Amino acid sequence: MSLDEPEHAELPAARTIPRRYVALGLVILATILVGVLIVVRNIDGPSGTSDVETITPAPGSMLTTLSQVPAATSAAVGTTSPDAPISAPEPTRKTAVWSADGDGGNGDARPVVFFYGAEFAPYAAAERWPLVVALSRFGSFGQLGLMQSSPSVAFSDTATFTFWHAAYKSDWLDLEAVERYSALNPSGNSYTALQTLTSQQAEAVAAYDPSAKTFPMLDIANRYVLVGSSFSPSVLDGLTQSQVAADLAFPTSPVAQAVLASANEITAAICTTTGQRPGAVCHARGVLAADAKMQIPRAG
Repeated sequence: MSLDEPEHAELPAARTIPRRYVALGLVILATILVGVLIVVRNIDGPSGTSDVETITPAPGSMLTTLSQVPAATSAAVGTTSPDAPISAPEPTRKTAVWSADGDGGNGDARPVVFFYGAEFAPYAAAERWPLVVALSRFGSFGQLGLMQSSPSVAFSDTATFTFWHAAYKSDWLDLEAVERYSALNPSGNSYTALQTLTSQQAEAVAAYDPSAKTFPMLDIANRYVLVGSSFSPSVLDGLTQSQVAADLAFPTSPVAQAVLASANEITAAICTTTGQRPGAVCHARGVLAADAKMQIPRAG
């Protein structure tokens, strides 16, 4: 199905539309566009058809909550998560840092954090939570869509986000995110293809996940990698995005422990590529705890 431009019939010369109706129509249209993001996604297949998926933007208040988790709360969690065991990113033993062209205002090329995911996948859904928290320590999201994993897989409808059309800005690093498939399953046996990999991204996937079927994969500048999620999606079972975000304020919450412990470990890995900058982030007590667990050496 295609979206066509609406046809406009000619009006008699003596008949005009009152300006107040035109203004009212523009206000209504603007309100609709602010409330949702409507994305046309092409479906691979002989039919050449397309679907329209409505994505709700994450509220600004939620992004603020994720970016302003108190340091004392993250420190209280550290790397402790007894209810949901945590897997930390592992060193790759590669010496070359995957960097973006140019610099971010700090005099150095920005290291690249690469996320390879799929909207339908529950483990990718879980991993976006600590990744968004960690990345928010180095920059800010201007746009991030709300998403749920597929209802047709294990840990169905896990509340999460999508990096499809996300906007992120940082002076310290670059985010490259590929959502390979959507949560749409129009044919009943395959998910809608979204984004394809660049040659450099494909090289990373081939190096760490030759099957290219594990979602997610997180590559931190070719220095640290995590194939799969940091913790089981079961810890998020039955919760909405708002409920997960609210739980991050309580360091004894299993949700906060899983998300913040993982975020501390991701942050520690990122800091190895930024020269331990910014200092307020990389020298926070929660991140130092992750350094100790991951055996990351610290100068001095």
